[in-house]
Amino acid sequence: MDLLLAICQALGLGLAVGIGGPLAGLFVAVMASLQVGIDPRGTDWDFLGASWFLVAMLAANVVGFYVARAGAESARRGFRAAFAAALGAIGGAASLAEQGESAAIGLIIGLLAGAGAALVAADILAGARRRTDRGRKGTAGAAATAAATLDLIFAAAGIGVAFLALVAPPLSLVALAALVALAAGRRRRAGEKYEGLRVLR
Repeated sequence: MDLLLAICQALGLGLAVGIGGPLAGLFVAVMASLQVGIDPRGTDWDFLGASWFLVAMLAANVVGFYVARAGAESARRGFRAAFAAALGAIGGAASLAEQGESAAIGLIIGLLAGAGAALVAADILAGARRRTDRGRKGTAGAAATAAATLDLIFAAAGIGVAFLALVAPPLSLVALAALVALAAGRRRRAGEKYEGLRVLR
């Protein structure tokens, strides 16, 4: 049972950083430093709660903010996916190692969950930014504010998923189901839009 809970937690932490980006990653590191929900002390992954790692997470947030404001869409997507894959892998490995299980299992689960969730989140954010830009032509400041608000909403959602993964790991499966349903819905709508354009031709 402990193994199943650890796997669910690894999954949830990966999804959390994929959805919430660096802010969710900072939250996970803070919780590890407080030993709330995750306590990797005595394992090879105990640096997750170390002071220097918290500083590294703060730096990642600064970089992420700059990329989100000034970077191209490909840069935003790449940074988000790379960060989520790395921190998801670390969080997942720590979850399994804490229970005395193979960290490799958690590493793989966290990496895949983080990268996958990050790509879905980046796609949603990119679409929202495009719609915001079209609706606010000539008001760059308002568009930037709207984009920042969207980023904060996703960060809050990621922190919420991380909290649930730490205190009630099985709820990570609910988060996974919701993300899969959201991604499937977007893909279906994109297909319908494409078919509509073909008909217009």
